[in-house]
Amino acid sequence: MINGSDSALQVSRVSPVFVEGRFSAPLVEAKTGRELGLSDGQVVQALVQARGDQLGLLLRGRLLEVAVMPDWRAGQTLSFRVQAHPNGAMALHPIANVAPTSTGLAATPEPIISRVENLLFRPAGAPDIQALFKPGVIDTLLSNLARPDLQAQWNAMRLSMASVSPEAIRLALVGAMGSEAALARAQPAPVQNPKQLLRQLLLALGQVDHQTVEQDSYIPGQLQRAIDEVESAQVHAVQSQSQDAIMFSVVLPFKDADPVALSFEGKPALHGQPELLTVNIHSHSRDYGELWLKTEVHGRNAVELVMWALQAGVVEQAGRSARALGLELQQAGLTLRSFQVIHGARPAPQPELPPADCGMILDLRA
Repeated sequence: MINGSDSALQVSRVSPVFVEGRFSAPLVEAKTGRELGLSDGQVVQALVQARGDQLGLLLRGRLLEVAVMPDWRAGQTLSFRVQAHPNGAMALHPIANVAPTSTGLAATPEPIISRVENLLFRPAGAPDIQALFKPGVIDTLLSNLARPDLQAQWNAMRLSMASVSPEAIRLALVGAMGSEAALARAQPAPVQNPKQLLRQLLLALGQVDHQTVEQDSYIPGQLQRAIDEVESAQVHAVQSQSQDAIMFSVVLPFKDADPVALSFEGKPALHGQPELLTVNIHSHSRDYGELWLKTEVHGRNAVELVMWALQAGVVEQAGRSARALGLELQQAGLTLRSFQVIHGARPAPQPELPPADCGMILDLRA
């Protein structure tokens, strides 16, 4: 979805769209569909935007020329369901909730799936954020933009694996929670705000002179999908908070290593059971390869660890370090109840669908 606040976004080129008939759903060519991250059955929202004396659809930072329906109006937000065709093209079928009015005529169609609901049902994970946060990707993008302020913000956001500290991680997590969480606590907005940086990059790409700067057309769609991934994590966090639980995911960028994905899941004490906090970490480093770590804290001091590693040497090293790790946790007032090291990839978790009656409102424009 493109919010009204994004309607001023300028795009470098108009994506071609094929139409079967005057009032048929537009068919997006395969290349454009891939760039926008469209998939069969997906529900997307787009903004009807005026382009001169014509109307088009602004979808994830791209302005599409389509066969305009008679009741479309500039500034209107519409929902579409994506249908993939065998030739690779994708049809956008309007989804509308048409309600009768006092005159007996149908009112203007309104989306039946909200932005928040769409974010709730996004697939788990943040592949686009992790791809953008790899060393050198955003730096290359910023080298084409005359934005030293964004370069400074990006430099401040990145941690150093060689000198990482608990305080640095804490500040990074505060920034990753975004301006919304700070405003709710009457605190100033954090400087290390990934969503704000991604939005500013997307806006800056719309203002750059593409005749003099070579720009990959895939990047704007990837930036928009990354923003969706951040906002999806924020929506899940708000929903969990309303249920006295914790569920939040972040991706931390590093200067000297690939990004690290963290997720926090907390459940309140029920039926005499202690509180449970689960911290999942996924990283991929040059020295240790791909790693997964699941930490469960039962109550206030009982810790259970499970580690998955692809390299056999890392598994052996972790096993030899188990006793030293237990002593370090003991000095911090924690008890290591178990430490299991598995040679192989972590199994994919089963998705948990949120309840339909989520009942919440969140301003995603901050």
